[in-house]
Amino acid sequence: MNATFNINRFARLEKRNLFLSKAQYLYMTIALVGMYILSAMLYILIDNSLSGLIYLAAGTIIIGGPCFFERTRNRHSSIFDFTLPASTFEKFFSVWLKYVIILPVIILLVLLVLNVISSIIPVEELKAHAEQLDWTKYNVKTYFALIFHQSIFMCGYYYFKKYAFAKTSLILIIAGIAIMFLSIAWGHIILESGKNVAFSMSADNENNFTAGYDFGNAIAASHFASDTVLQIASYIISVVVPLGMWLTSFFKLRETEV
Repeated sequence: MNATFNINRFARLEKRNLFLSKAQYLYMTIALVGMYILSAMLYILIDNSLSGLIYLAAGTIIIGGPCFFERTRNRHSSIFDFTLPASTFEKFFSVWLKYVIILPVIILLVLLVLNVISSIIPVEELKAHAEQLDWTKYNVKTYFALIFHQSIFMCGYYYFKKYAFAKTSLILIIAGIAIMFLSIAWGHIILESGKNVAFSMSADNENNFTAGYDFGNAIAASHFASDTVLQIASYIISVVVPLGMWLTSFFKLRETEV
């Protein structure tokens, strides 16, 4: 256990990594503050803000953080990481902690402080602008959605030595297009199956009503079942995919150090 994780050794590693990352955190904070001030000025002058752009930038930083902020992986960086007095698990856990916990918390704290300052200033436009950027309206599902996609980009960082963000984005786009075509094909199959139900004009109204009623019940039951299955599958995927991506990233890191 001590060879895998030692709290004192991890504390020294984390202290080193925080020291190396302080410039990244500073530049990110300055960028967010600058965008916030510009957004507030635009809201005062033309009643239009950059709230959407700020949230887009924050989400992009959280999702693509491993590709943006970590060093490009090559032979020299791998040798340097291998010589660090820490286990593979400690090195990966330090990266995981930085992007899953520390980075989102810093972004949320920056926005919270800016909103508090804006709400204290006796200017109605600034208070209204702060309400637009109130991140508390976003629930835990939003955070997990960001972490879900971030885990994929973290895996892409460990697997692609260059242009990890671009390559991972391309893979996600191709996968999205494939899923879209599969959904369209499945919908077409469902519609075609519905066309097989025919109503006879010569049959009495009771028979037609019974046939229509049974068909409607069958469609409703199938939709209910499919919705339930999709909901359960979405919960399973939201847990399994990040765990799988993190495990894959860990084993890839361990492979480079063997």
